Amino acid sequence: MAPSVTAIGNRKGGVGKTSVTLGLANALTLLSKKVLIIDLDPQADITDTLGATGEFNIFDVLYAGEAGSLGQAVVGTEWAGVSVVPGTGDLARIDTENLVAAEMRLRAAIQGATELEQFDHILIDLPPALGRLTLNGLMAANEVLVVAEPAAYSVRGVSEFLETVQKIQAAPYLNPDLRFGGIVVNKVSSPVTQEHAFQIEQLKEAFGDAVHEPYLPLRTAMQDAQSAGIPLAKLGTRGAMILTERFVEHARRINGGR
Repeated sequence: MAPSVTAIGNRKGGVGKTSVTLGLANALTLLSKKVLIIDLDPQADITDTLGATGEFNIFDVLYAGEAGSLGQAVVGTEWAGVSVVPGTGDLARIDTENLVAAEMRLRAAIQGATELEQFDHILIDLPPALGRLTLNGLMAANEVLVVAEPAAYSVRGVSEFLETVQKIQAAPYLNPDLRFGGIVVNKVSSPVTQEHAFQIEQLKEAFGDAVHEPYLPLRTAMQDAQSAGIPLAKLGTRGAMILTERFVEHARRINGGR
């Protein structure tokens, strides 16, 4: 059975997209699921956190443009149940070089890669931009999640990202089956400040039920776990436990409520 593919992004950087991707991956493994992360961000923060190195990376896969080739770049990690296709700074070349069918290459690489059948879920960490790399991720995904923070201009940033999603959904030759999985609100103060409450309300007014609870609180545990290169669930602090519980709730939604 083919794994479900979820792209995670926002056109704006600094919202904690990479941390949310790692948190969801860890939470899915707590639900006994096997997860593959594709690090499509040239900053390659997920790759660094997981300490992943291999013979091939996602740039090699996209640059070659060969159908079914993604499985050759999968690398195991020390996180139980999590593997990764490493990212690299060379990914920036995909947005600038003249490549044939550049936006379709990740989807082609996934199709026919029988090595991926071992995974239940594939999470794609998108770059904070709306170029070819993001389009590759959206074209390959079944579902897209947006990570937002309760800050000024969040509504505009999410809206601009979703405009791209809607264009891909509207074109029958692109990805009309792409589902909008909703918005995960990250970096919420605890207790919630008046400003954060106002910004969350702005998101809810603009996007309604697509703004999912529980919100993810601003906790140092997220950065501590990432710096240590370990899953939140292994950090052992109260903040890490709270975040893990909330990530599991979001992971259940990705996993069809289970």
